[in-house]
Amino acid sequence: MKNHKIIDGRLLQTNKKFSALKESQKTKIAEWEYEAYKECYLKSKKIPDKRREDEILFLVTEKIESAEIWIPEDEIYKHYQSRHSKLLKRLKKEFPEDFQDENITE
Repeated sequence: MKNHKIIDGRLLQTNKKFSALKESQKTKIAEWEYEAYKECYLKSKKIPDKRREDEILFLVTEKIESAEIWIPEDEIYKHYQSRHSKLLKRLKKEFPEDFQDENITE
């Protein structure tokens, strides 16, 4: 089975894993995920839920493409899912006044 394609004159691995990225690329993507998560929170003043996921992932994917980092979209989704609780924890740390009364739920 072939797992490479030529796209825009570049040879790209179609089954690339997130772990195969350079450390600096992983860090950028993680930061972009948090920025998108935070932006979504600030717009609605609610913790982003499953319905907001597409919006967050779209913002992150745009940044990844503009940085010319090649990674399949399903890998981006898996990475976001694995970091979701860390994103929420970081958001609560950055905006502790918004989470004083724990009535706010996911």
